[in-house]
Amino acid sequence: MSINLRREPFRYTLKEPITFEIYIISINGVSAPHKPIQAELIDISRSGCQLSFPLSLHVESNEIRIGMNLLLFEDPLDLEGTLRWGNEENETWHYGVQLEIQDGNHDRLSRELRMLAGQGRIMVK
Repeated sequence: MSINLRREPFRYTLKEPITFEIYIISINGVSAPHKPIQAELIDISRSGCQLSFPLSLHVESNEIRIGMNLLLFEDPLDLEGTLRWGNEENETWHYGVQLEIQDGNHDRLSRELRMLAGQGRIMVK
């Protein structure tokens, strides 16, 4: 019998990235203007996700909180999180986001991920 010692949630890679809008809520605790930024969702878990967008942000020296209005399958999700890292790849920036999910959204996010898996649109990483 194998014992699963996994401490991190499974990460799901999208076969085709999902395009949606994010907005910066605050930088170092200072509110930012609500201005939409076109982004792509690369992968997602119950605790975080990886986004790609053409905007260079200095994540290593700033606390940047973002909001996301995301439609994974059929139920829109309003999520917030903090950017944790950023890397440039092919003139586009990729960012890791630590999600801060409200209680009611945990079940909704899990259901949306199951529906994407059922459609064969995500892979477990």
